[in-house]
Amino acid sequence: MATGHDHPAADGPGHRAAHPPAHTEYRIAHLEERLARSDLAELGMRIEARGDAVHITGTVSTAADRETILRLAAEELPGVPVRADITLADVTAPDRPEELS
Repeated sequence: MATGHDHPAADGPGHRAAHPPAHTEYRIAHLEERLARSDLAELGMRIEARGDAVHITGTVSTAADRETILRLAAEELPGVPVRADITLADVTAPDRPEELS
């Protein structure tokens, strides 16, 4: 199940930056470092500046992991709109054995 939604990482209600600050790339790198040091290190999120927003893509195991990433993004990128296309991995066991040929 993919979720493509905006998650405003803003300084206050209704506040959105028209353009990301000049140091957005530095802040993205810091966010990537925080994710790498956390329990989410194996997730391989892709984080990049696109226009006036930051776009996060990747796959996570749980909705809680997705919320953690969005929370960290809000902390690291205040005032920058964050677009998240984070997919939940299907970790359920198959209902029948896989047939190999």
